Amino acid sequence: MPIINLGKSRKRVANLHKREGQKTYQHKLWKSMRAEKFAYNPVCERCAAAGLTVPTEEVHHKVPIDVCPDLAFDWENLESLCLECHNIRHKELNKK
Repeated sequence: MPIINLGKSRKRVANLHKREGQKTYQHKLWKSMRAEKFAYNPVCERCAAAGLTVPTEEVHHKVPIDVCPDLAFDWENLESLCLECHNIRHKELNKK
C-alpha cells in the first residue's frame, strides 16, 4: 500500500491561498476600498469601543479571505484597526 504524505499537500494548499490573497491586496478595487475605509473610519474601531482614540493603521478582513474569498471586497467584512489591535486580532484567529 502506498504512503501518502498529507503534510506537503496541506502546505501547497496553504501557499495557494496565500498567493490568491496577495493578488487581492494588489487589486485596484482593494486599494480603492482600503483608502475609502481609512477616510471613512480614521480611528481604530476596537480602541474606539473601549473609549480610546487611536488612529487606524490597518484595514482588516473580519472573515479572512483565505477562508471566504467571496468576502474580500465586501465592505461589511472590513474593520479599521491600529497596528496593536490588528496583531491581537490575528493572534486570536490563529488560535481558532
